[in-house]
Amino acid sequence: MPDNDSKQLSYSLVDYIEAIYTLTRLHGHAHTKDIAECLNVKMPSVTTALRQLKSRGLIHYNTHYPVELTPDGLKIAERVAKSHQTLEGFFQRAFALSPDTAHYVSSSIDHIVNDDIIRRFIILCNALGRRTDCKPLAVYLTEAMALLNENPDDKFSVATELPPGTHCSFAFASKNLADAEERLATLSLTPGTPVLIGDLALDGSSLALLLGAEKRRVNLPIAVAENLWMKELPDTPSNAT
Repeated sequence: MPDNDSKQLSYSLVDYIEAIYTLTRLHGHAHTKDIAECLNVKMPSVTTALRQLKSRGLIHYNTHYPVELTPDGLKIAERVAKSHQTLEGFFQRAFALSPDTAHYVSSSIDHIVNDDIIRRFIILCNALGRRTDCKPLAVYLTEAMALLNENPDDKFSVATELPPGTHCSFAFASKNLADAEERLATLSLTPGTPVLIGDLALDGSSLALLLGAEKRRVNLPIAVAENLWMKELPDTPSNAT
């Protein structure tokens, strides 16, 4: 539940409060028929739910007039709306979900997300969007989610995420990699180049890659290897996204 004021309400009753709030904001009123259509439920179910909300002092309900939220009901509705807005923004920015999908997901989990968790989502969203020290992570997430959206049937990972012995092909260098063109030219690494993932150095400072058909061995600093996106080939070990 979003907070202590609504923790005694069932999930479905919170949905009714949200529907009333949304319809009122969109159309200036919320009739029982509109609520039924919004929630895809039958009129008897709406009547039962509205009577429960009225008995809790959360709505003004009279069969001859539109349903209105009381101050207490409005407080819950606004908190739920804020929760939805935060979650939708997070799923769109961090997971690159479409607005419709982000709305569906946030609506599915908002009942179990309280104010404390929402504050944590806000901190994370603000960090990814505003902090300069989080920019590399934001770039990585943007690239990873774009690959998932554009290539759902393929598996992409940066080199450091793949276990030794994984056969793959080089896809592209992350925007996080400084002087990428120069580095790739030095390595003779172009999109489609076969790559076999080698071992990580004992101190974790570098990763071995075997490049091309001739399996030319190069030892790359982790800061470089973690910014090289690879397309995994079938029938190989995988830790992929």
